Order: sequence, then C-alpha cells, then structure tokens
Amino acid sequence: MESATSSSQPEPTPPSAAGGRDWSELSLDALVLVFARLGPVEILMGSGLVCRSWLQAAREPELWRSVDMASHRVVEEMKGDVLRAMAMVAVDRSGGKLEVFSGKYFVTDELLKYIGDRSPSLKTLSLISCHEVSNKGFTELVTKSPLLEDLSLELCPKIGGRNAYESTGKACPQLRRFSLRRECFRFSLNYPRRVAEALGIAAMTGLRSLSLTSSNITNDELAAVLDGCPRLETLCLRDCYKVIADDAALRARCARIKTLALPECER
Repeated sequence: MESATSSSQPEPTPPSAAGGRDWSELSLDALVLVFARLGPVEILMGSGLVCRSWLQAAREPELWRSVDMASHRVVEEMKGDVLRAMAMVAVDRSGGKLEVFSGKYFVTDELLKYIGDRSPSLKTLSLISCHEVSNKGFTELVTKSPLLEDLSLELCPKIGGRNAYESTGKACPQLRRFSLRRECFRFSLNYPRRVAEALGIAAMTGLRSLSLTSSNITNDELAAVLDGCPRLETLCLRDCYKVIADDAALRARCARIKTLALPECER
C-alpha cells in the first residue's frame, strides 16, 4: 500500500526558508515531533513527501500509533476510495503498533479486515456514520482485537444486535468504555430493528463506562446490563424513551453508579 501514495513521485527538492535554511537538515527526532503535531491526514496528503528526510520521518511507526481520520475536514471532501487507501498506508506505517483508529463515512468491511490483520495492539476504535460496515466485518475485527479498551459506534446502522455485542464482550475482556449512538427513532425507519440488543452489552463484563443514545433499551434490559457489568461507574442514557427513570427498583440498582444520567433524570 505504501507504493500507492509514493510511486511515480519526482525526486523531491529540499525545502528552504526565505533566509536560506535547508529544512531537510532537521534531525529525524525534530521532524517526528513536527509531524506528530500535524496529524496523520496532513502527513499523508503531502507533508511527508517534501523531501527524502521528511519521507523517512513520516514513516516512523511512532507517528502512526493513533490514526484519527474522523475529525479532519477532508473526510467531508475526499472520495472514499482515496481515504481508504490513505488509511491502509497509515496501518502499514504503524508496523503493527496501531492503538487508536477513528473513521467516518468511508470505512468498509474490507478496511476493517485490513486493520484487524495488521493491528494486534488496537485499543481504541471509533466509527461514525459508517454505513458500509456490517456485523460480519465489525465482528471479525473485534475478534482480532483482544486489547480493545474503548469502543464508540455512532450512527452505524448495520452494526448491532445482541450477538454482535456478546461477541465483542467475549473477544475483548479489557473493554472498559462503550458508547453507542443510534439514529433518533423518528428518523430510523431504514434502520434494522434490533430486538433485545442491549442484552448483548451485559457480556461486556469489564465495562467502567457506558453511554447509550437513542437506544431501545428497556428497564429489564438495563437491569441485566447492571448485573452483568458489576464494575460500571458511569452510565449515561440519552433519548432512551423505553427507560422509566422513576422506577424505584431501577433507581436502587443504579445506586452504586458514581456518574448517572437517565432520561429526564440526572444527578
């Protein structure tokens, strides 16, 4: 994949400032520090191709432990196949040390497989509006990510269901934080109907923090989650209209939660 971004490139000319300084002579450590501030997207868009020494620095695995391709503005502008190619280059450059990956829109099952096959150290995964990711692709990734600690799924309609979350809990014993945002019910006619989806979360036994937005979780299902996740410290439910917050039994079960936000009821 590396050759896909650097092939057919002319020999770069060392950059120089107005005062004549040759920036290509910066030490490798200094260049790595500069690139770390730029972020992976800026590096892949050309900063790392300015000259040979910059390209060498841009290939340092330490720069690619965390790859955020969700918050950069180009995600809204560039084609999906280009972004996927960039993500694959980032994974390759990490040398198996990728720990954090965030993707928005462009992520597919194939890209998740590419990540899973090459990233045994993955600890944080965030997917936003990834409509091309299925349960199969998601599950294949998490089963290869035993070190996963932080999982966020936002508006990913093809990911979900009891089996998917049970598989996640079993495959990722170190999972500590899970955030799930569904489409608000009044706009979700095209979303698959998830029956007893929240019961799968109960298999994430090591959870410390759980955030659910627009989930169809019920009081009984929430009780099962609380029983299955005895270490839970933070619980945030937003727009979960099937939860009856003033239920005395539910409030008693939630008494141990340090930070609690229930629908129309916060403390």
